[in-house]
Amino acid sequence: MSYVRNQVRLQLDATGIGLLVATAIGWGLFVYSVLSIGSEEHTLQSENSQLRQQIETVTAERDRLVRANDQKTLAGQDLNTILVRIEAATEELQQLDSLRANVSQAVEQTRLQFTGPSDQAAAMTESPTVSMTSAVRRSKQEIRTAQEALVDFGYGTLKADGSLGPSTRKAVEAFERAKGLPVTGKLGPATLQALRTHVASLIQ
Repeated sequence: MSYVRNQVRLQLDATGIGLLVATAIGWGLFVYSVLSIGSEEHTLQSENSQLRQQIETVTAERDRLVRANDQKTLAGQDLNTILVRIEAATEELQQLDSLRANVSQAVEQTRLQFTGPSDQAAAMTESPTVSMTSAVRRSKQEIRTAQEALVDFGYGTLKADGSLGPSTRKAVEAFERAKGLPVTGKLGPATLQALRTHVASLIQ
């Protein structure tokens, strides 16, 4: 009887120990699972934080690129505006040049209308003696202007000093020959009128 009791007691003790061990193991597994979940949550939070930082960096870079693109677009529009203005200014300058040429031509024609006929009439009515006297009486300014015109037209290398010297006379003779005028070597009315007409034709 006592043997049976002892066996039962031993079995109860073993069962209690087993229950205690099972309980301890269960609690251990529970604690481990709790700790594991906490570690995973910490890892997830860390990864989430890194992702947020990356998203913020990418967003900032995108905004910077958008601003840079907007600035380039504005710069391109400004450049196009400047080019259009330059083209308009060029056209206006061309129109002004054309207008200036027309005005110069009109002024020259008007001047010839007032000065040309009188000189031509004088050239037709004057005798050789009077023509020679007119040539002698030319002012230094008239002679200087004629010298400059003769040099411009390629009739010698004259010094525009207002003096009717030998070089000037030779240049006048060459000009008179080229224009089919009587070769006098003097700045008579016909020669001066021919010089004016030649200047006017070059201006036009």
